Amino acid sequence: MSKNFKAETYIVDNHLSDTLTWLCQHQDCFDSFEYDAFKQQLKVHHANGTDIIRVGMFLNAQYGILITSL
Repeated sequence: MSKNFKAETYIVDNHLSDTLTWLCQHQDCFDSFEYDAFKQQLKVHHANGTDIIRVGMFLNAQYGILITSL
């Protein structure tokens, strides 16, 4: 099944490249992101603060800001 990276919502899975692709399609909803290869953590900085993105999280770009939830 192919993923729709232009969809306003996304559920994070084990494929980091897919999550980064989705984020790149929605650059207007966050300020920046960083990946720590040693800790294997993806952090996203946005208007509501900073979130560590984990597998299973629900990402929403619908309101022009990144909203994350478990």
